[in-house]
Amino acid sequence: MLRENPAAVLPMSFRRRILLACCVCTLAVLLSCKRPEAASTGASPTLHPLNVLVVTVDTLRADHLHCYGYSKIETPNLDAIAQNGVLFENAVTQTPLTPPSHASMFTGLNPTAHHVRDTGGFVLEPSSTTLATLLQQQGWDTAAFVSSAVLKRLFGLNQGFAVYDDQLPKPGKGHEFLEDAERRAGDTVDRAINWLGAQSGKPFLLWVHVYDPHVPYDPPAPFRETYKDRPYDGEIAYADRELGRLFDAVSKKSPADKTVIAVLSDHGEGLGEHGEFSHGVFLYDSTLRIAFLLSGPGVPAGMRIRPQARTIDLLPTILDLMGGQAPAAVQGVSLRPYFNGKDAAAPVSYAETLFPKINMGWAELRALRTNHWKYILAPKPELYDLSQDPAETHNVIQSHAAEVQKFEAELKSFIGPHETEQVQTTAVDSRTLDQLRSLGYTSGFSPRTYTLKGKGIDPKDRLEVLKIMEEADGPQSRLPVPRRIELLRQAVKQDPTNPLLYYSLGGDCEKAGRYTEALDVYYAALRNGIDSGRLHSRVGDLLVRAGKKDEAIPEYEKAARFNPSDLQSQANLATAYLETSRLPDAERVYKAIAAIDPSYANAYNGLGVIAIQRQDGAAARGYFEKAVQLDPDLVEAQLNLGLLYKMAGDRQRARACFEAFLAKASPKQYPEVIPKVREELVALQ
Repeated sequence: MLRENPAAVLPMSFRRRILLACCVCTLAVLLSCKRPEAASTGASPTLHPLNVLVVTVDTLRADHLHCYGYSKIETPNLDAIAQNGVLFENAVTQTPLTPPSHASMFTGLNPTAHHVRDTGGFVLEPSSTTLATLLQQQGWDTAAFVSSAVLKRLFGLNQGFAVYDDQLPKPGKGHEFLEDAERRAGDTVDRAINWLGAQSGKPFLLWVHVYDPHVPYDPPAPFRETYKDRPYDGEIAYADRELGRLFDAVSKKSPADKTVIAVLSDHGEGLGEHGEFSHGVFLYDSTLRIAFLLSGPGVPAGMRIRPQARTIDLLPTILDLMGGQAPAAVQGVSLRPYFNGKDAAAPVSYAETLFPKINMGWAELRALRTNHWKYILAPKPELYDLSQDPAETHNVIQSHAAEVQKFEAELKSFIGPHETEQVQTTAVDSRTLDQLRSLGYTSGFSPRTYTLKGKGIDPKDRLEVLKIMEEADGPQSRLPVPRRIELLRQAVKQDPTNPLLYYSLGGDCEKAGRYTEALDVYYAALRNGIDSGRLHSRVGDLLVRAGKKDEAIPEYEKAARFNPSDLQSQANLATAYLETSRLPDAERVYKAIAAIDPSYANAYNGLGVIAIQRQDGAAARGYFEKAVQLDPDLVEAQLNLGLLYKMAGDRQRARACFEAFLAKASPKQYPEVIPKVREELVALQ
């Protein structure tokens, strides 16, 4: 996945800008805000009471596992699953992106049917029938433990799971997020094992997702040293070790003859093949081919299956092993006939990626794959004979007109007879947007309708741009910022309608302190037809930095209109209103933020600031107490509350608040405030 550099953390930045006010003669440093029932399924009511463990390993190439023939790695725990069950040699995903791929696994539907089309900005519909809803209705305990913000419950994959653990670790001091964007496999496995230990004894469905092979490749010791020159492999080996602990815990809880274990990757990784360094841009097997292992009662041991298998086949296969049938709407099929040497009715696999369209302004891609052929629908279409050319290096479309005609006709069943489709993205809250941006995703910045025609810039014609982006802003890039800026400017000249380039270039300019250049970059993006809430929000930030608060307000208003769920832009707008003495407008926006997200502590801190300016100490105290209750680490609210407690003569609680501020406040952000708070604390002794 290509990354956007987050905006630099600036001294007295607008994101956490401090408002200075005076409460009588006391220091007052005040900060603005930052921060159904399932449908009838038709499933069999006589499911065998088997326990089911589904493990998904993010960004795992099948050909980087030992059991798939890769001798440069040790993955003994995944190898053991393959030895005890079946290994699908040619399994493929429906899309090389995490949320839509998982949606296909758990619904048995293609992305065109379940409507999760990209990372961020798409939510699995509440009316969907998932494996978890099916089993929960039959009395199973259901629990999921995920390792990345891309699978947060707001994207809908929690449907049917009584427990959905998506709480990621809190970051270190001075970090801009309220939680990290991912967690290590060890942490996720620990939580899953704890759940198993307390589980009721009823049949269970447990889904565990590990994210480690995703960029950046940074395995912990000793895998960092063992795979020093191959950190991607090191991440896989580490994940295998942690999954071994999970498999051991499951075996102690549930005997092998009562347990179905499925292990899949959601997609692969480009690793430079076909000019792609991560995933999401192309539909070659480097990112479509996945690992797929299955063991349990009814599954033969040590069997390797060559015919194609798909992610949409997971749900019907598991239900078949449990004595049930998939709902009629499911597009996948059971793979169980393969276990008896028969054919499964899964000859064609559909695949798509909307990532180039939504994130880069290029054409989307679609594909059909069989055991023999791969047809890719693009502005410059491609056909590969996989039996002769598994690496997909020779496009033979000119010599196989009959096959192309057949595939084009079949694609109409997915796209529609007019080969045009419209998709609508939805808003994503600001905290999740920050997390997704840190992982390299930009969709979800603003709600928007996209018309898919398969026309426009072919991603194959932008390989040089992809190379520059990887060199300049790839997760492993070590180039100095000035050199990154130079390279990205070259890329913008080659590809002036690519939104991701402007976000990356502007972010690097900000990081280098070149704020005027950053503003020019964002204005250039707007002139080139790239219009998003994120762009307007950044323009607003830079105008505030330049002291142009009145000019910043319209930009924040545009950002808020683009995406009302982007609470950071809303908070910045409220701050701008407050700093220009538009208290009623500021109050209106803060209250709107609190209505959207009642846990958004900074909204109450902002309302407290307004109450102070209106000389309403009682109301201010209530707001600050609410902010601290919601987020004890919100140091500005702690300080504001401490000052009010001191004024009221409550020395004990004032000391507690000042101590909480000093324990968490970053010296870099509060160099002038911290000494004054220490003086206040001494005076209270």
